[in-house]
Amino acid sequence: MKIHTCILTLLLMLVAVQTGAEDYQYQYFQKEKDEFVPFSDYIPKVRMHYKVVPHYVEDFYELYGMKLYYDENSLRKNIERLKIALTCKFRHPSRALVKIQTEDEYYKYRNLMFMHINMLILRNYLKIATRYDKQHIYFYDADYAKDIQESLKIAEQMYKEALPYWYEAKKYADSASTVKITTNLGFIETERVKIIRGEVDFEKIINDHITRVKKKQNSVDALLASYQK
Repeated sequence: MKIHTCILTLLLMLVAVQTGAEDYQYQYFQKEKDEFVPFSDYIPKVRMHYKVVPHYVEDFYELYGMKLYYDENSLRKNIERLKIALTCKFRHPSRALVKIQTEDEYYKYRNLMFMHINMLILRNYLKIATRYDKQHIYFYDADYAKDIQESLKIAEQMYKEALPYWYEAKKYADSASTVKITTNLGFIETERVKIIRGEVDFEKIINDHITRVKKKQNSVDALLASYQK
């Protein structure tokens, strides 16, 4: 009799455990009206926050994207994200984009990233500028002179917006070059070397663009004046 009682007690305990388990599952996977929801919905928002919201330089850098076919809106989004990146802190060295083992590597890594981000902002401004910079002015452009004037004005402004980021990129390239080690940021290291050696000079490139824009603006003004006569 005692044996039967023990067996019955064990069975009742197992049923209770299973019922509790089902209740636990119900609490986590069911809402009102038996709506199924993912378990991740019940992860505290504080824990999920750093998974879904960018906080660090690398987070915003990883949001950068250049499609094969892009429009001005895509370029401006990239610029804004990268500008925010320049105001953020870096991730812990253990979570950097490349392996970091020493303080010198981390110092160079940070300067290289800031250099590269400034170069990306510069290049995106130039891409916007070229969309407004009419390459040639013809005699028949007098019919569209006012529109061309406005377009060239925007192009000039975009060129001017890009220039400060070249100076910043050079500054960070110089700082990164004080550390005589090579990081695993391969193509960014190549970019640094080209800047340091003077193989690229965006100050000259941008100023040349601005000079040509001004000449084209003068040509359009002359066309407009003759057209109005």
